[in-house]
Amino acid sequence: MKKIIYSTAATTLLLAGCSNGGNQHNQADNLNIELPLKTNTLAPYDTDVPVSIGAAETLFKTSSEGKIQPYLVKSYQQPADDTLKLTLKDNIKFQNGHRLTGEAVKNSLEKGLKDSDLLKATLPIQSIQASGQDVTIKTKGAFPELVSELASPFTAIYDTHAKTDVKKTPVGTGPYAIKDFKRSQKIDLNQNKDYWQGKPKLEHLAVTFNEDGSSRTDHVLSGKTDITTNVPVDKIKSVKDSDKADLKATSGFRTSLLLYNHTSPKMTKEVREALDNIINRDQITSKIADNYAKPATGPFNTKLDFIQDKKVAKQNIEKAKKLMEKAGYSKKHPLTINVSSYSGRPELTKIAQVIQSDAKKAHINIRIQNVDDIEGFLKNKKDWDASMYSFGTIPRGDTGYFFNMAYKNDGAVNKGDYHNQKVDHLIDELNHTVDKNKRHALTNEILEVSKKDIPNSYITYNDQIDAINKDVQNFKVTPEGIYLIDYKVDKQKHD
Repeated sequence: MKKIIYSTAATTLLLAGCSNGGNQHNQADNLNIELPLKTNTLAPYDTDVPVSIGAAETLFKTSSEGKIQPYLVKSYQQPADDTLKLTLKDNIKFQNGHRLTGEAVKNSLEKGLKDSDLLKATLPIQSIQASGQDVTIKTKGAFPELVSELASPFTAIYDTHAKTDVKKTPVGTGPYAIKDFKRSQKIDLNQNKDYWQGKPKLEHLAVTFNEDGSSRTDHVLSGKTDITTNVPVDKIKSVKDSDKADLKATSGFRTSLLLYNHTSPKMTKEVREALDNIINRDQITSKIADNYAKPATGPFNTKLDFIQDKKVAKQNIEKAKKLMEKAGYSKKHPLTINVSSYSGRPELTKIAQVIQSDAKKAHINIRIQNVDDIEGFLKNKKDWDASMYSFGTIPRGDTGYFFNMAYKNDGAVNKGDYHNQKVDHLIDELNHTVDKNKRHALTNEILEVSKKDIPNSYITYNDQIDAINKDVQNFKVTPEGIYLIDYKVDKQKHD
């Protein structure tokens, strides 16, 4: 089954810069948030912003350990690999007072499937039946990762009967209700006093957008805003030294990697293996990421307890040199390859420069090309041999998401056309396996088999780094970088 991946860095959350003019940021009951990417719609099936800012919620939610937990759901079971039965909690209402029922969930999911290409591609739902608080979902074939996909912010439940424009003011079940939206500029939210988990701490939220990470961080440091996400590494010291702001960081589920173009005649297995040995993961972690990352062993953060391979490969320039000489290259006749990077994540270019310097010692000349639109650039495989890339590999606790997208022959983010028939077969088996322990075993087998191919070189698992005003209380940074505001977030009152 062909799927499509949408990472926060590359798709619907494409938020752009604007000022914070008009925010009453000194009021203790008002919280000002500045996000990195703009959006021109707030329909939950189009963007993860409503979930991020506490306006909408999903049936399931990813924990900080990467495990899927029921959220709006009281209980569930998967009696077959194509069937999910769930029972909703009884005490939940939408922000307009309408009750959350099985029928409301059915309507929300069906409307999303009708209007969203993303959901059509990632949710192969055949039918949804609802009775009272019970919902039964059948998929078109085996799809045991349905629970994981229902933790996606793009499946957030909203009231389809609300008399509002879903693209401007969707009505969800979250602690804060969207009251006004100026496209790509600002969102105003008010407290949902009847929120099902308890009365939220704040009266108002104001959300603005700014793609410049340094500028966003400076706004928190000056007190202009209260919270921002994705703090650049070179701004960490400024936040830590500030008497007005705090740094919040946790080991995240985003992986930096060197993506290989398997269609390029230059990128043979020997060359990929040489490059993998050239990479000094420990040095990159300490010098470039300032230890706000950890060395990678594969696509998935080893903080996940079921990942077996936790041994970090050490740099071995001598081995890389021998591999390149075996492939016919030398100091006089080195291999020259084109490696792309992009400004959206400036640390990637710094990593590329370190690899470039070390690669010369192993008869590889790297030409670095910085591009604005990395997704568009990678479509023409004649223009690149390898590319720096950043991937949220396990945003919803299930490895099937990454394997289907990045390793399957028809995967939507298999940018370098990696293909291994045995790996495909194992992924197909994973797609038909419901039992969690068996899924974990298959995951490790896929990792073991694919690692021999060196489909990509995985470099670091990046921390999620946020900055907050010191007055903000009960804020928790989350590894997937999606959940930002909940009903407990507060701001100190001043006399």
